[in-house]
Amino acid sequence: MTTLLVRRMVASVVSPLLRLSSRAANPPAFSMLLAGPLRGAGSLLLRGPLPCLQPALGFKTKGVLKKRCKDCYLVKRRGRWFIYCKTNPRHKQRQM
Repeated sequence: MTTLLVRRMVASVVSPLLRLSSRAANPPAFSMLLAGPLRGAGSLLLRGPLPCLQPALGFKTKGVLKKRCKDCYLVKRRGRWFIYCKTNPRHKQRQM
């Protein structure tokens, strides 16, 4: 009886944290421990992140940089050339 009460208390504390970290690449380790014993609607939150579209965050690393549209512009920072684009963030490039 007490183990069931402890599991429910832990699940009530952990589930809001899991909703905040649902965009993480890997689910937290404590969610793996709780996913098995808990049943019902609460276990759906503990299975891991849901697939969703991610915006372009990183740079394409290239040896030769090219402007891909009229809004792309060159910037030299830390001894490297970067291309940024205001209209399409997928055009971001970084020199090798």
